[in-house]
Amino acid sequence: MFAAGYTTRRFLTLRRVLCTLLLLIFPFTVQGQVTPAPVHSYRETVDNASTYFYWRMEENGQQRIIFVQEKNKTFVISCSDNGETRRYQVKDSNIHHDILAERQDDELKISGIRHGKAYSETVKLDKRPWYQALSYSLRTFLESEDGTMTFWTIRNDTLKVTSLQAEKEGEEEILVHGKKIAAHRVVLRADGFYASFWHGTYWYRKGDMLFLMYRSVHGPPGTAETVVELLEEAAVPGKFLFTDGQ
Repeated sequence: MFAAGYTTRRFLTLRRVLCTLLLLIFPFTVQGQVTPAPVHSYRETVDNASTYFYWRMEENGQQRIIFVQEKNKTFVISCSDNGETRRYQVKDSNIHHDILAERQDDELKISGIRHGKAYSETVKLDKRPWYQALSYSLRTFLESEDGTMTFWTIRNDTLKVTSLQAEKEGEEEILVHGKKIAAHRVVLRADGFYASFWHGTYWYRKGDMLFLMYRSVHGPPGTAETVVELLEEAAVPGKFLFTDGQ
């Protein structure tokens, strides 16, 4: 199933990256008129262990601000209405991490504090889009006539810039938190050589394209499947709670 030398560690770090990409919420003020937005809660489950995320998107003209919060970690992603990321900020108090990335033409400038130390890097890109919040950005792909596409993204664990490939795989009815929902299915793969060795499947609700679920195995045979699913819409308006058994 996996290429020789493609270690379990690499798949485990990829798991953290992709789940982070999925759900990018943090109390944040944006200049101008902002459309009030509900807070959605999501649950990630690996084997019998679960963690929780809260997601919100605000609209400000042609700008979309996506917020995600989990324990001790917050993300703020600024996108255009076509899904392309322009600005990405992540703060993680556990590892003394405060990183800002911005695209300027075909350069991606990444700077801030990483593991308590100053960090700065500029990466050259081509004309392909940068997608950092797949919960929103892949909606525009679904609305297009294209069957496949590739895009740039930043690995949150290493801050390395990489390319991924998305492919539409039709519509189906899925069970989300006990409810049957009609959904679009998208499969994501590594772009290039490793495309055949890993994939993750994403579902978006038919109609409004709300992100519903993600499933993938991030490791060798026998590794427990990772599942991220919508838990509740408009779950915690105006605040975010983290309690045992939530």
